[in-house]
Amino acid sequence: MDITSPEGKKIVQQMDKDGHVIGSHTWGHKDLSTLSPEQITEQMLKLEEWIYKYTEKKPAFLRPPYGGGNGDPEIAEVLKDLGYTAACMWNVDTNDWDNKGNIDFALGEFKRTLSKGGIISLNHSFYEGISKDRLLNLIEAEIDYMKSQGYTPVTMDKCIGLNAYK
Repeated sequence: MDITSPEGKKIVQQMDKDGHVIGSHTWGHKDLSTLSPEQITEQMLKLEEWIYKYTEKKPAFLRPPYGGGNGDPEIAEVLKDLGYTAACMWNVDTNDWDNKGNIDFALGEFKRTLSKGGIISLNHSFYEGISKDRLLNLIEAEIDYMKSQGYTPVTMDKCIGLNAYK
């Protein structure tokens, strides 16, 4: 999805209106571990500009593409200098992008991880080869499963106790 398109604007504004936390995922979905500090800054600020245009909020959270740069102190310093307070990582990868929304696979990953505590699930909002209905069915099944296990879904800011926006 092109965030600069009318549809991109509509989606971002609806997410904000519905109370979802909008974090950064970089402008061009680049692996941060392959970029210079200047390139990281460019990736972060360009997306931030569009999110701010639509919501008047600047994200303080990032989910790094591919998990790239996780734990790298130099990347963390660049992000900190830009006002980012958290790089949010997942402990369950549903591989929804590869499995085309396979509910059984995703719930198997949830079951394996629940024995270790809570879940931060990696899900995608768009990719080739999956319908909107199949994606929504997958998310609904994941939420229903978590609720059946006594968990309450929360936004990332509630999960980690930090402000989602600068």
